[in-house]
Amino acid sequence: MENLFDLKTGDIKIQNPIALSAMAGITDAAFAAAHAKNAGLVVLGAFNLDEESQTAGKEAAARGRTEFTAGEAATNDIFIRIENEIDAAAEKMPGTVIAISVRSSGIEPLIKAAELIKSKNVIMELDVHCRQPEFTERGLGQSLLKDTTKLAETIQKIKETGVVLSVKFRTNVVNPAMAAEFFDASGADIIHADAMIEGKGADHEAIAEIRNVTKKILIANNSVDDFDSAVDFFTSGADMVSVARAAADDSEFIPHLVQKITEYQKETGWYNAPKHVCKHGDNRGLTFCCPPVKYCGLLKRIESVGFTPEEFIQLKQESVRGTPLEQGKDTCFGSLVWCCKGTKPCYYRDATLSQLGIPVDEYMRMKKELADKIVSAIDEKNAAAQQ
Repeated sequence: MENLFDLKTGDIKIQNPIALSAMAGITDAAFAAAHAKNAGLVVLGAFNLDEESQTAGKEAAARGRTEFTAGEAATNDIFIRIENEIDAAAEKMPGTVIAISVRSSGIEPLIKAAELIKSKNVIMELDVHCRQPEFTERGLGQSLLKDTTKLAETIQKIKETGVVLSVKFRTNVVNPAMAAEFFDASGADIIHADAMIEGKGADHEAIAEIRNVTKKILIANNSVDDFDSAVDFFTSGADMVSVARAAADDSEFIPHLVQKITEYQKETGWYNAPKHVCKHGDNRGLTFCCPPVKYCGLLKRIESVGFTPEEFIQLKQESVRGTPLEQGKDTCFGSLVWCCKGTKPCYYRDATLSQLGIPVDEYMRMKKELADKIVSAIDEKNAAAQQ
């Protein structure tokens, strides 16, 4: 089970794709241990590191949002408190990766926190997410997105410490793909996207847009309240999903998700296999497409990534040459390279796999390898066009 999901960033391995999201005043070590058993990642905090952010928290508390100062009286030194929380979580949750969400108006406290977090071999998460006015009026939280020069410098200086860095933001505040490209270029290791459509639930297309512009670990957050909602994010391109209120409401919810996604990965071989592109899947979904021989969404997609139909056909055929995906003369288009997802019923594909002795999970792992080659070819095409 150690490498079942192959999730790694820097020198940190994450055992499964289920995370506990930071919730102000809630997610400390004790809560995580009680509500996020077996989670791959728990994000503790957020912690207000400097006088400006702490003042903002007190002002928010004064209007009833007391969660923004919860626990601050535990110690006068916020960095000692963070270290204590890391140590407590590590003791209570062996095997689970810890992240610390932080806020600060100045860079020095962020650097100090990064050095501490790095020394503990855990992850730092920069809060570019908070929308409370007391914070945004001070240039904290999502207002950082308005000062991209400062934000890029902040990310770059934090990364100079060597810490593994996650950045959390809301996709309905800025163009999600542009933001993801910005965070990637600035040096972030993880992009944690709160994909919310105000009043309408989760924005799966935003996750697909982000997936198409970065290979960094992508965590999707918002409205994950059952296994199906988690799968919706995974098929949109998320590497991980983070859970908030559902975990607070049910201490067994995260353990349940971990069990379900582990079973799903063992069964299918590719837990976050994308939707087909005709259903707004990300570019990895090109691995499941038929040859472009009729008018459909495929033609528009391959044009958008810079390929002609002939180039696309050649790319897929050359990418599987000498592999089992090259075979399948009795399938619709004479090769498994053109076949669809293993979770979609298909007599011709399944009969061919049976004849070749290839289990469905192995077929899907080969399709994932093909998807990686297609995405790399798209990246090379885009890089060449920009020169």
